[in-house]
Amino acid sequence: MRLPISFGRKGALWFGVTGLLFAILFYLADVDELLSSISRADPQLFAVAVCVGFSSLLVWALVWYRYFQRMGIDTSISRTVRMFLTGHFLNSITPLGQFGGEPIMAYIVSDNTDTDYERSLACVISADILNATPFFTFTLGGLLYLAVMGSIEGLLVDITILSVGIVVVGGLLAYLLWSDNDALGTAITRLLTAVESRFGRAESLIRSLKERVDRIEDAFQEAGSDPQFLVTTAGVSHLAILAQIVSLYFVLLSIGIEPDFVPLYLIVNLSVIATLSPTPGGSGTYEVAFSALMTLFFPVGLATAVTAAVLFRLTTYWPGLLVGYVSMLTLQGRPTPESAD
Repeated sequence: MRLPISFGRKGALWFGVTGLLFAILFYLADVDELLSSISRADPQLFAVAVCVGFSSLLVWALVWYRYFQRMGIDTSISRTVRMFLTGHFLNSITPLGQFGGEPIMAYIVSDNTDTDYERSLACVISADILNATPFFTFTLGGLLYLAVMGSIEGLLVDITILSVGIVVVGGLLAYLLWSDNDALGTAITRLLTAVESRFGRAESLIRSLKERVDRIEDAFQEAGSDPQFLVTTAGVSHLAILAQIVSLYFVLLSIGIEPDFVPLYLIVNLSVIATLSPTPGGSGTYEVAFSALMTLFFPVGLATAVTAAVLFRLTTYWPGLLVGYVSMLTLQGRPTPESAD
């Protein structure tokens, strides 16, 4: 399967930033103490954490499958899981962070189902919006709890402001994408018209782009046309975050910490904001944010906090990369009727 991916200098830069963040974090935590802390983790409890944590990826893949059924994309659950995990792998190794990975994922869907790219893109982005929703509903719920308890101060104030801003911008974008008022498509078409009149060239290219914008807009309007489906599917995606909370519980148990629910809830949801960085898969920034929150909510040293961050990512993130790579090898492009699952 040929994929439209290139790395370049910018990609090398962000991989370098990721490596630098890890190096600084491990240095501050004391590498010897960090390795010693990891080696003391209970393997049985950690194995439970891995199984539960990996299930969050399967929940997100289920949301994809529900959307495929909703949009009339003919594929099986097995192929959907493999496409999702392949997209997860590619989105994590390319210098896109959490921005811009959907076009690659849509290419995978288009290449492996009998679906045009525009429809695949609308389906993937819509499903990912619903998959991202729980992080912010849970985050705002946790921050509201802290506000009622009078515990929002310092770093949490900044996180609150950032979370509210992301929810407002994300909600507006989702509305513009799914609404049938054509506002977003009209704005893009006007921009293309202005470019055409400004330069007076590439008329056929501009016309082709306008037609593609119209097709994408129609696909998004169909994707968001059933509010009941959106609500129920968003409800399904919330199960992934609950799985991550349970996974973190077993991670902390494995290193000798018996946590309460509230700190688990807050750490899982607040740290996800760090994945919005442009580092590959949010790596580096996520571990730094997670470690900071661990020291904020638990009386532990930095080495223990970094240990928890590394082990948690080994349950919810890194296994998906390995399985995603294997999944990519199993996808052979558009399936024939004889080879379909």
